[in-house]
Amino acid sequence: MALPLKDFRCGITEQIDAALDASAVAFGKDKQTVAREVLAEWARLKHREHMIYGRRLRANGLQMDLDGFDVEDDGARRK
Repeated sequence: MALPLKDFRCGITEQIDAALDASAVAFGKDKQTVAREVLAEWARLKHREHMIYGRRLRANGLQMDLDGFDVEDDGARRK
C-alpha cells in the first residue's frame, strides 16, 4: 500500500527539468517519481546528518538546544 502523498509545487530551472526528464526516460518513470526519489534521498541524508551531529554534541557534553526554542518544542508555533 502506497503512503499518502502531499501536494507540493515549486518552480525549477530548465536544467533541472531536463535532468528529471532524462532520468525519467532512462529509467521508465515519470518526472514526479524521480523528483520524489531525489527528495526522499535528500531527507534521509539530512536525517543521518542530524543524528551524527547530535551524537557528537552529546559526546562533548553539549545539548541540541537552539537559542530561542523550548527544549520540548515540537515545531508548533507558540501561542
